[in-house]
Amino acid sequence: MKLWLKYTLSAALGLLLALLLPSIEIVDTVFTSIAEFTLRFGRFLVFPLVFFTLSVSVCQLRRSGELLKTVIRLIVLSLSAAVLYSLVAVGLSFILPVERIPILTDSTGWQSAIPFRNEIFNPGAAEYLRGLFPINGFNIFQNSGAFFLPALLFAFLLGTQLFHDREEAEPVYNLFDSFSRMFYKMAALYSRLLVITLFSLSFYSVRHILAIQDFSAYFSIIRLVAVSSVLVLFVLQPLGVFLLTKRNPYKEMRAFLPGMITALFSGDHFVNMLVITRMLKENSGVKRKLSGFSVPFLTLFSRSGSALITAVSMLTILKSYSSLELTAFQIFWVLGASILISYILFAQSYLTVYTALITACSFYGRGLNDGYILILPVLPLLILVAGFLDASNTAFLTLCFKEDKELRIPEDPEDFI
Repeated sequence: MKLWLKYTLSAALGLLLALLLPSIEIVDTVFTSIAEFTLRFGRFLVFPLVFFTLSVSVCQLRRSGELLKTVIRLIVLSLSAAVLYSLVAVGLSFILPVERIPILTDSTGWQSAIPFRNEIFNPGAAEYLRGLFPINGFNIFQNSGAFFLPALLFAFLLGTQLFHDREEAEPVYNLFDSFSRMFYKMAALYSRLLVITLFSLSFYSVRHILAIQDFSAYFSIIRLVAVSSVLVLFVLQPLGVFLLTKRNPYKEMRAFLPGMITALFSGDHFVNMLVITRMLKENSGVKRKLSGFSVPFLTLFSRSGSALITAVSMLTILKSYSSLELTAFQIFWVLGASILISYILFAQSYLTVYTALITACSFYGRGLNDGYILILPVLPLLILVAGFLDASNTAFLTLCFKEDKELRIPEDPEDFI
């Protein structure tokens, strides 16, 4: 049985349990505990895997003279995706106009049942920059569980230095290579464990969505998000892969389907990285030389799905607080802000949409500093959709690299795990 089918059955089990079981505290607590263990174990593995693999990948890319070309290509792909997805959201808002939603006064915020998911690390630009280069270099391993960019920057710099004197650097390279391979095997074990525990994530997610009291007030925003997501997932992303590689994009989509199922119910960007990394390697044939750099880069800096959700949400907020139609200035402001804010969400693994809306409303000002509270009732749903689109974006953009025996040798669908 293929892995995507196992994941589907496990997720379907959780969905059915969430719909059929009555809300009993002990049941919810047990299932939430299993979900928390699953997420914590994934977060436990992902950082060392990415740290060691990134150094090896950067070293290999530099040895072959492809590092700069790869960096530029990833930046261009990332920016293009952010612009296109945001344009889709804004453009469709003219065809499927967002409607005003009731003004809320409760600003207590939204809390996940899993405590560590409620941590928002957003210290500001100055503190971000200071945090990238702590006074003591070893402090990079003691940062928040979400803000691991300093460690990845160190891994990147180390990978560039491993390129130089091979006689001196080879022992370090071999050590990192061994750690990378061992942590990859642990990540593969984790993806097999998900077959058993994924039901708890779908149960937990569906229960959050069922707790939304009034869907009717948010019908227009949910409709716009749904149509935009379908257009991005089944038209824009496949079209980009086809134009750049001339391969069948829908067959490529089958390769990372398990990662999409995980993303749909976890909403956690860093945990999704584990599954997507394995799918890209064993199904899509993406070599570690490429995925070791592209997957963390795109996961951190290409939150195009979050940009789309932010754009739709901000249009709804602006429309709700005014009796007038949206102005051209407001529309272009939302477009630009959604794109820019998506690039400062790299320290968020779960509450990306929440953080983006808080930041956007703060930037906009004009009495809308607390405007984000209008979206809180449907935030659990928007978080999952944003995580799903961001994960598919990471996979698709990685697949935009053409076949190359050094970077990628695609597998036949019959050989997919």
